[in-house]
Amino acid sequence: MRRIGGICGITVAALLAVTGCSGSTGTEPAQNPAQSGGTRTVKFSITEGKRTAGPEEVAVRTGENVALEVTSDQADELHVHGYDKAAQLAPGVPGTVAFTANIDGIFEVELHKSGAAVTKLRVSG
Repeated sequence: MRRIGGICGITVAALLAVTGCSGSTGTEPAQNPAQSGGTRTVKFSITEGKRTAGPEEVAVRTGENVALEVTSDQADELHVHGYDKAAQLAPGVPGTVAFTANIDGIFEVELHKSGAAVTKLRVSG
């Protein structure tokens, strides 16, 4: 009996290894966040109404999940034009607007109260 149990255990393990991997070895390169369901987070800092950290433009592919995280030294409202997404900002506390970039174009991202330009969001297929 032991021998049969051992063989069955090995057979089941081999069967699971063959059917469970679905062709993936776990060593493939990371996929585009839009394909893998991940979110691309881009961080910014605003001091005295001016961007002090973060890119001038953020380019993403249509369908990509994006999170724009902004830390400002003043209370304000972060707004992504075209998507009508907004987040309230408290001084020194990061605020985030997260969404799926599903509208192609170039969109301004700004702080409403101060008028500070945060970045431009470029979405294209």
